[in-house]
Amino acid sequence: MESARAHLKEIIYKKVNPTDEEWLAFIESWEFYEFPKNQILTDFEEQEEYFYFVHEGVIRAYFEKGAEEYNIGFSYQGEFSGVYDSFVHRKPASYCLETLAPICGLRINYENLTALYDEYKVFERWGRLFNEMILTGFDRFMKSLLADSAEERFNRLMSQSPHVFQLIPQKHLASYLGMTPETFSRMRKKSMC
Repeated sequence: MESARAHLKEIIYKKVNPTDEEWLAFIESWEFYEFPKNQILTDFEEQEEYFYFVHEGVIRAYFEKGAEEYNIGFSYQGEFSGVYDSFVHRKPASYCLETLAPICGLRINYENLTALYDEYKVFERWGRLFNEMILTGFDRFMKSLLADSAEERFNRLMSQSPHVFQLIPQKHLASYLGMTPETFSRMRKKSMC
């Protein structure tokens, strides 16, 4: 648990610099969690209760349409996760969170996080900076899905996040990039030549 706390502190301090007192109030509001591989953290139509910090492991976010699953994102070491719209709006989740590997980290519930935002300007600022990062990343991703070829999307993932090829099964990466597993496999073989 202490290594997860130190890891979270490292990530938070990249964006803001709380005082020792502010940090203590912040970290005491987070609880340790640990789950096995293939554990559903938040199911469809459940209300998201937590905002997760991933110390170790991988989480995928996906939704289903018919018999197909569509991966919309992954969170791994040093990142945050959750069904964020469900968490902030206190409504049922429109997608699901599942662990792809054994996972551990820290999580905070809605009431504790909003209380920290209300009481400490430094953490409200951190929340704003986090949201800016997520929204600009989502904007880039949507533009890529709409305008880039499958090969361009694959090459961008390969250059920006090569480590995910070791963490995340190929079928999930293919879905995330909007292509079939066969197309993904061909591109991966081509990139290894």
